[in-house]
Amino acid sequence: MIKLLMLVLLSWPFGQESDSAVHETYSKPLTPVPKETIDHVIDSYFEKAITFAAGGDVLIHDHLYEDVATESGYDFISRVDEVAPYLKQQDLVFLNQETPIGGEALRLSGYPSFNAPLETANLLNYLGADIVSFANNHTLDRSTIGVEKTVDILKEKDIEYVGANISAEDASRQRIMDVDGIKIGFLAYTYGTNGIPVPQGEEYLVNFIDLDVILSDMSAMRDAVDVLVVSMHQGVEYAPYPREDHVIQFEQIAEAGADIILGHHPHVLQPIDIYERQDGGETIIAYSLANFFSAQQDLDTKLGGILEFDITQRLNGGETTIQGVRFMPTYVHSNEYSDFELVPLADAEKFGLENAADVYQEVSQHMQSYTDTLEIVDYLD
Repeated sequence: MIKLLMLVLLSWPFGQESDSAVHETYSKPLTPVPKETIDHVIDSYFEKAITFAAGGDVLIHDHLYEDVATESGYDFISRVDEVAPYLKQQDLVFLNQETPIGGEALRLSGYPSFNAPLETANLLNYLGADIVSFANNHTLDRSTIGVEKTVDILKEKDIEYVGANISAEDASRQRIMDVDGIKIGFLAYTYGTNGIPVPQGEEYLVNFIDLDVILSDMSAMRDAVDVLVVSMHQGVEYAPYPREDHVIQFEQIAEAGADIILGHHPHVLQPIDIYERQDGGETIIAYSLANFFSAQQDLDTKLGGILEFDITQRLNGGETTIQGVRFMPTYVHSNEYSDFELVPLADAEKFGLENAADVYQEVSQHMQSYTDTLEIVDYLD
């Protein structure tokens, strides 16, 4: 009945026109838009973006794990609540895991031969770490089994690792993270292992700095990724600026196609550079991201930070660019060797840091020594 009523209404002669009115109609043929044109429009005007963040050394001293000890284990997580949200909001997070995570079965210890509680992996997970470098001078502090135990616990937490390996096959495996279709490749190397020799036949355990090897590894990965990250563990401990030969080396790696170079080992902040390559592109070089969470007590070793930037890609496989390079300084509060807490440097006065505003200003100027394009922020949005 309703369908019949609708038919009648639609056929009824509404309006003032007579039955003899002539209605002209026009037709226009539609030409299909070529796929190349559509692809060009998408590439030119549509894009996707992800945020990437990197921090410095997670250096678990005995003072640190003893301070967070509880009856049921080690509660690192409660000491990073002030900073963790700024990492959790990122699409991809990279940290330097400075110490083996072998747990009590391998005897916990601090400097000079480290071995951290298994709960360190909970800390990394809570901080949002997607991938960590494990190429450093402490990689072999518990020999082969230390590497294996660390890899086991990282896998359990679904955290990728780079720079150390449990087999020759693992060493040949490319570390490529796919985030929303953007592929980011990671390589990591260390200057040495504090004189601890690599066990014979297990040369795959740790990646050592050798420029020819690095350039070869970069060449093998470059075409498979949109962004290439190289982590370098070297430098002079506690030096505020990199050595000239290391600057030259980092620039060679940049010219070879690295988009981001992350430096670790000095335990203090060194400036960030936005290096202009000869091909017209740019490479972000962080010469040292310093300690992120440790028990070292000199002021400079308590200062660290989070390097953050946007990775933007035109849709349909278009150009990938890095934009909006930002740095949020951090501070590890403690009362001598207790009450450790990681906080934004902007909040350090509330945690007892004298002349906190002056320290913040000095850190800002220091990190911008090589470029004023770097933005220093109190907090990451």
